[in-house]
Parts: sequence; structure tokens; C-alpha cells
Amino acid sequence: MSTSLKKIYVNGFPSLYGGAGTELHHQILVWKHMDIDVHIIPTNDGFQNEALYLEMLGLGVHIHAPNDWSVLEEGDAIIGFCNGEYLENLPAIRQKTRRTIFVNCMTWLFNKEKELMKQGLIAMFLYQNEEVRQKNMPLLKRCNDDPSIAFMTFKPYFHNDSFPFIAERSGEYFGCGRISRQDADKFAANTLHIYEYFVSPLFKRGLFLGFDQRSREKIGEPYGWIRTARDQREVSQQDFYKHCEIVLQPTDTTENWPRVGFEAMASGSVLVVDNRGGWRQMVEHGKTGWLCDHERDFIYYASKMAYEPNLRRDMAEAARERGLELGGLEASVSSWEEIFEAVEQLPA
Repeated sequence: MSTSLKKIYVNGFPSLYGGAGTELHHQILVWKHMDIDVHIIPTNDGFQNEALYLEMLGLGVHIHAPNDWSVLEEGDAIIGFCNGEYLENLPAIRQKTRRTIFVNCMTWLFNKEKELMKQGLIAMFLYQNEEVRQKNMPLLKRCNDDPSIAFMTFKPYFHNDSFPFIAERSGEYFGCGRISRQDADKFAANTLHIYEYFVSPLFKRGLFLGFDQRSREKIGEPYGWIRTARDQREVSQQDFYKHCEIVLQPTDTTENWPRVGFEAMASGSVLVVDNRGGWRQMVEHGKTGWLCDHERDFIYYASKMAYEPNLRRDMAEAARERGLELGGLEASVSSWEEIFEAVEQLPA
């Protein structure tokens, strides 16, 4: 099947680091593979300084002036990836086209999302996780039961080539870490307790990528054996995974379809994560990673990985295959073809 839709607009800009921006980057790669004409309308100035600006130009992506809705025509499809500014812009966008699409990458709803649903200003809601769609769809339909508003799930593509598999790491220490935005909610309050109390036959060396004053106020000052970096400009994602035998990531959030999971699986870093949200569909407990219900679980499984390197390597290999299965190009293309066909049926 091929899609009759040949052009898509995006409000926002892709990024190398950070959930929604990274998801957008990888989906743009799928769309270009499908010969879709991609147009980006940034939300802010300064997009020329974005890490992916030159790559987007090289791919033939059209980049317009920030919030320039004059380029939109009736019937054009425009999408926002978990972008609060896109929601704020929707009343103006709807003056040009009714085919407005929103991807909510969280397991909760924005207040603005519900408000716009009441007004009928979002034509289609997309989800990366069927469980989240089933949870959020009834809540939104209570705001507006218009049957023409679509709710669909797509299979997000993950570009494995950006994250080479690392079979062997330093034998001088046991590397562990966590990676996210710096937001305090991304850190469980007991993060340092877990890192302190898991045990290893080698010296532990930690790395927190995505850490600033907000994170520090939430969990406290990391121990001397844990290095922190504000963002990928200080430590690249690839260097983070090169360091990490395990990604030990307790959070206070419920993740929808965590992009860092794909990065870790591709890179050979075993996941030790919360037993909720998208992790439960991504990780096969005991085979491709560990799902934890309590801080004791995090401490136990992190220690197990430190003491059982052969098991850890077997799990890393299995997780690599799992990632290819979940985020492969063929499956993603097929799901986007269905989405785009449905977009063409939306009221113009």
C-alpha cells in the first residue's frame, strides 16, 4: 500500500536529544523514505542553530519562518509532536486548514488539549502506544463526541544507525547512568538511594545526562563517583551509552513510549526501569531488561547485572533484537501509510 498524501507540515523542530524532538527526527526520516514532502514551521527563532538544521536541509526538508501559517493551504495536514506551543497556535492554524494532528507523547492530557478538543480544533490524535490511546480517548470524547475526530496508533520508527551496539566496555569499573530531560519529575526522589545501595565487584561509576539545578533540588547532590552533564553538548548520547553497562532509571513519571529505551537497546545498555507505562510493552522482564516495582527491585537487579556479566551480555543482545522488532522501518512505514490514508479522509 502507498499513501495518496504527499505533503506534511510540522509545527516545531526535530532534535538530537529529548523525547518528542528526537521522535520527530526519526519520523521525518521515515516520511522522507516514503517520498513525503516535509515542511517544518518552527515555533521560535534560532532554529538555524539547531543541531539538525543542516541535516534537514540535506534531506530536502522545507523550513519556513517561525509560525508562518501563510504557507498553509486548505486541506494541508499539519502535525505537532507533544508540543505545547503547537496547541497554543492551533486557533490560528485552523484559519488555514482543518487537518490538524496532535501526537501526545505523555500518558496524561494537557489542559489545553482538552480545551481544544471541546472546541473541535484537533482533527486527529495520534499515539505511539495502544494502551495510552485506550486510556486517553474516552477522556477526550467526554469533551467532544464528534465522530469525525480520529484516534489512531502508529508504530514509531527508531533509526538504529545512530546508536552503534557496544559489545565490550571498560573492565576497570561498572558503568551505570540515567538519561532524560533535566525536569525534576524525570527523577525519582530515591534515585541516589538506589545508586548508593546497589553493589558491584568493580568500582561503580555513574553518569547522569540531563541534570541541572531542578534535578539537584529534587534528589540532592550526586555522590562523587557520579558525573553529571546538563545536556548532549557536554556528553553525547553515544558517549553516555558507551559508559553504561546498565541504564538504571527510576522516575516519578509514567512514560508512554520512551525513546531512550530504543537508544539503550540499540547500544547494548541493559535497562533497569519502572514496571509501568510504555516500559512494560518495550521490555521483556528478565530477557531484555528488568521491570521494577520497588526500590529494592532496582537495587537487586542492578547488583545482579554487575555480578553476572555473561547474563548481562546475553540480555543486551536480546534487547538489541527486540528494539529492531519494535522500531523497525518496515513496520513503521506500514503504520504511517494507514495514518496518512486516514488523514486524507479528514474534513478539509
